[in-house]
Amino acid sequence: MDNDVTRSSPFWKLALRRIRLPGESRASTATLRSGVSRLNKVFAVSRTFARLPVVKTPHVVWLCLGLATLVSGCAHQKATLVSIVQTSPKLEILDQQIKRNANDAQAYSNRGYTLALLGRKAEARADLQRAVALKDNAPMRNRAGWAYFNMGDYADAVREFEASAKLSGSKAHYDYYSLVLGYWGLGDTKRALENYQLAVERDPRFGEYKTLHERISEWTLLERRAMHETYILWSKTWKP
Repeated sequence: MDNDVTRSSPFWKLALRRIRLPGESRASTATLRSGVSRLNKVFAVSRTFARLPVVKTPHVVWLCLGLATLVSGCAHQKATLVSIVQTSPKLEILDQQIKRNANDAQAYSNRGYTLALLGRKAEARADLQRAVALKDNAPMRNRAGWAYFNMGDYADAVREFEASAKLSGSKAHYDYYSLVLGYWGLGDTKRALENYQLAVERDPRFGEYKTLHERISEWTLLERRAMHETYILWSKTWKP
């Protein structure tokens, strides 16, 4: 077996020069050449594969073709995801609601939360501020807090959650578990656990893993993570 490595020519050109194997049709070779040509285009932006050993069998080339297809497919999926995010039907509906009524606080709040989830933070913050300015009450403050939380603005989230709890006299069903999110974000474990205990006393579903999972199944990934992590710590340190 020839183990010499030729480094004077790119791998793809060397692969094309190999001798056709017995029983291998010209059509197969043509297909291989076409595939390698596509590979040259796929990897044109990188020099990582510029110099590689000579390969005298088609198997490695076919493997590379498969990997190239996978890479290009992933890139296509990413582009599609970005396109979907930018053209959210819900966002378009909220835009129309605000066009019809520029003083619709709930529409601004909902759009702010949607924009927050889409990562359009500056626009989200503007909508949330507008919503609170139009209607400064406990539910509106709480809703703004959830949007800030999902943007990673944990200090702002806590500010809104605390303001909401104050306005409601801590009687709203969402007050305590909302504060759990905010304090978890800030890394304030003590207050997160204190409020988790209060949340359990108000809604026992938070006290068992199965019912907690069902209760928060439609929350965002970050929201669920905060509650699960706090539950685990609570169950080991506070749960009777």
